[in-house]
Amino acid sequence: MRGCLTCRLRHLKCDKTGAKCMRCQRSGRECVPAPGKSEELSFRHGQNPSLRGKGPPRYGESDLTFPNDQIWVESSSEYSFKDETDQTAAEYHVVPVTGHSASRSPSEARSTPSSIMDPSLPGPSNSIPFYIADSRGGSRSTSAHSPRSSSTPVSTPRLANVNEAYLLRHFQRHLAPWLDAGDPERHFCADVAGRASDSPLLLYACLAVSACHLSRTANTISPDVADSYHERCVSIMLPVLDKPEFEIGIDILLSSTVILRFFEQISSHTPSNDPQRHLLAGSVYISSHVDCAISGGLASASFWVFVIQDIQFALTYQKCLRLTFAPFDDRLRRWWVAKPVLSDSDWVNRAIWILAETIDFCYNVSGRNYGGHLGIAGENALKQRIRDWEVGRPDTFTPLHVSPPDARAGKPFPVVWYTTLWHSTAVQHVCLAKALMLIREYEVYDYSIEQRTKLKEQISENLNYLFGIAFSADDEPSLRIMACHALCACSAWIDDPLAQNLLFDLLRRTERDNGWPWAYVEQRILHAWQGNSR
Repeated sequence: MRGCLTCRLRHLKCDKTGAKCMRCQRSGRECVPAPGKSEELSFRHGQNPSLRGKGPPRYGESDLTFPNDQIWVESSSEYSFKDETDQTAAEYHVVPVTGHSASRSPSEARSTPSSIMDPSLPGPSNSIPFYIADSRGGSRSTSAHSPRSSSTPVSTPRLANVNEAYLLRHFQRHLAPWLDAGDPERHFCADVAGRASDSPLLLYACLAVSACHLSRTANTISPDVADSYHERCVSIMLPVLDKPEFEIGIDILLSSTVILRFFEQISSHTPSNDPQRHLLAGSVYISSHVDCAISGGLASASFWVFVIQDIQFALTYQKCLRLTFAPFDDRLRRWWVAKPVLSDSDWVNRAIWILAETIDFCYNVSGRNYGGHLGIAGENALKQRIRDWEVGRPDTFTPLHVSPPDARAGKPFPVVWYTTLWHSTAVQHVCLAKALMLIREYEVYDYSIEQRTKLKEQISENLNYLFGIAFSADDEPSLRIMACHALCACSAWIDDPLAQNLLFDLLRRTERDNGWPWAYVEQRILHAWQGNSR
């Protein structure tokens, strides 16, 4: 398939998948395939020296010449030749990128380029409060007693476009907390929304993921709006990366990249539709800025979000991580050892790092070492790190309440309450690290029946505790999604029908309520459970 005419006329890149491309499927448009090469002949005079004017060739023209003994075929008078240069040029829109593309002055930030005004964008009749919707047009009262009088403290908003402001607010209120799940300082909630109005790259990344999330959960915005913002973001990012004269801070670059990876995650329905471009880009940026892991601020917060996203990809497809461990492992170890007292943030990051190392070890990447050791020595070093975390963690990581499971009451998982989201996040990561190490031990070593039975009990105990945290957290999206990724990697070890039903329902609720696509995973898990039942 050469790409459909529908995408071509809309100036969008077609994914060329199957009889109907994904863009047309998501937007509900008719996918009109482009004609084959035998049916479509285009003649470009720029490549025909006989039609080129005198003088040196212009840009894009060929300087080829025909030999004197060229044999020409007589053409029938029914053929006519059409110059399509203007038509072809009109199909391309060039986005100029200036030296100020990475950052804008406050006055420029307040006048952002207008969005594609799609009818499906939220309007005053559904999601936008009336006092905001009215600001798009109509007369304003200038009375001194009016709340909209020019005497108000802030007369000029950061974003003049109400649709962009609505999407950015949606990001701050509903999506940024996902990214801050392991960050007590909540950088994405506190910093990104404020800095987005000064950075088109960061702004369009936030708008793209917000529009995509709303299109999947509320159907209030067309997916084309999300794609448009994503393409704008990429059109800014590529020139910045290709040309050193365009400067952009690593904190803006990394935060935009993890947000765009978030966009990829919730817009990819199957592995073949997950391009992983921003996951790969993030690994490149981070590997060239090792200090971002410990520098603090938004850059460091973005690094840890990237690690979690890398973990999620690895768990879904049982693959090793994209991140190169050696330089970061050394830097992080020295950083944590040098600190007299570790903060809660440090303990959360240590838990995330332990799971990252465990995944990479269990999915067997040859040549990587753990604590300077390979094989059994590396396995023991990882187990020791897990024990050190459990023994050394501060009392703030102690749960507020734990109730045991009660299968007779329809509760196969314990009730586990923590006082903060980041404490829950850290414990989930450690529980999964322990479960993966136990699964590897069960599969690799030739233990007795009694030993294997004990290992299975320990695997179930750690997984059930992890799932219990998610079910006890009152629909916290990040804990739900972590539990679902653990289910992807460990579904074969869950054989209780009641637990299976609840976890399968969790997958579906997470897709319906939070927009995370699990359809492909659902089929794979069902197949694994059906195989176990035989």
